Amino acid sequence: MFLDRIPVRLRLALGHAIWMAVLFLCVGFGLYRIVEHNLLRSVDASLIVSAQSIRDARFVRGFSPPIMERFLNQFFGEKHIQPYAQLVDLSGKISVKTDLRVSLPVTHKALYRAERGLETLETFSPRRATDAPLRQVTLPVMRNGRFTGEFIQVGATLDSTFHTLKEIAWVLWTSLPLGVLLSMVFGYLLAKRSLIPVTQMSAAAKRLGSDDLSVRLPLPEAKDELRQLAQTFNEMLDRLEDAFKRLRRFTGDVSHELRTPLAVLRGEAELALRRERSPDDYRSSLRTIMTEASNMTGIIEDLLLLARAESRAVAMTWMEVMSADFIADLDNAVHAVYEKREVILRTNLQFHGIFSANPGYLTLALKNILLNAAKHSAPNSVVDFTITADSKEMVFVIADKGEGIPEESIPYIFDPFYRADTARNRAAGGTGIGLSLAMALVKLHNGQISVTSKPGSGASFTVRIPQQFGEKSKFDLSRLNLPKLQVNKAQALTA
Repeated sequence: MFLDRIPVRLRLALGHAIWMAVLFLCVGFGLYRIVEHNLLRSVDASLIVSAQSIRDARFVRGFSPPIMERFLNQFFGEKHIQPYAQLVDLSGKISVKTDLRVSLPVTHKALYRAERGLETLETFSPRRATDAPLRQVTLPVMRNGRFTGEFIQVGATLDSTFHTLKEIAWVLWTSLPLGVLLSMVFGYLLAKRSLIPVTQMSAAAKRLGSDDLSVRLPLPEAKDELRQLAQTFNEMLDRLEDAFKRLRRFTGDVSHELRTPLAVLRGEAELALRRERSPDDYRSSLRTIMTEASNMTGIIEDLLLLARAESRAVAMTWMEVMSADFIADLDNAVHAVYEKREVILRTNLQFHGIFSANPGYLTLALKNILLNAAKHSAPNSVVDFTITADSKEMVFVIADKGEGIPEESIPYIFDPFYRADTARNRAAGGTGIGLSLAMALVKLHNGQISVTSKPGSGASFTVRIPQQFGEKSKFDLSRLNLPKLQVNKAQALTA
């Protein structure tokens, strides 16, 4: 459109000018009508009062031109209006008039109302366009409450009134374009001043780049929509900067994780090829190479699953899962690791019913959190696993009594390969993808994971999976002879 090519400042100025023009027109028209009404009402009041005074004097001193002119001068002398008066009967005969050259018109409407003792106000257009209209009142002459057959007419030209109205109209029509022009100029200046924060934000945005996301938009002093926009944009930049930092850290961590097994592979191959060795030595080197290759394959496959889960590119099949069988299979999946680490898993199943989930993905997510709890628990300590449900969700709580998580590390523990204490995590084992994969798989269920921890007091992971429970979920179905659900025994990772 044409308006789209006009700069914003000029569009705002034009819009402001249009609104001011409409406002000036409305105010001017209203002011003109008010002045016109007041002027005509003043003339009508003078006409009626003078006609009543002449009528009241009729029975005291009679009608005569000097008496009538004296009353007219009394009420119109200071108004610069030329008045006329005359006495007329029902036949239209004029008995007395103040100006022999002027005869006030007698209408059927005035005669009809005069016979009923009512006054009549009328306006007559001039014969020539240059003349002013004539305003007159027709007042019946009453005696003892009865119409005498005569009526008094008092009229006056509206020269002064229309002259005043023309001057007001000229002032209004002159001030309208001037006011619109001034409003346009001030509107442009105001728009230019108001858009300075936008210009500053645009300049700051141009300085942004993927190599430097520390630049923030300046906040306007006024607490308005522009300040809110700048704050929202800065919050978005905070998230982008954090995402880029995580991406750079992830790239470095992936390189480090893959470089270590590759170095082992290369070292074993170089050592085996350095000189002739016995078949046992070759077999030992090949076993080491196979082990490291398997570790690399596991890391790559888990990274692929993590990427697909985070992008929701995996097939999500929902099934009805019996809680007792699901927890029993999950307990069997981690039993060997807990037994090896001499950690006790204490399961508290408070919900005996059916819920909806993808059993393979949910098992892998909870298994990774359980193995993470075992990894950070001391021998002979207890990990509590509580399963509850309310009207809207399944809740899985896994609490250990390990060394806990530093407060500054909690926002990052679900990042791939993040380690709060590198040396300690290396000693405990794991690749650092388990919690990241658990978070992605829980999000596939439209759920969420929250963590609470204090250093030295262990950590508590809470997994919430939204549900729409039916009537059959309210009963204890663990005693029914239903086929046992076999969950996917996918290889779990420790965080």
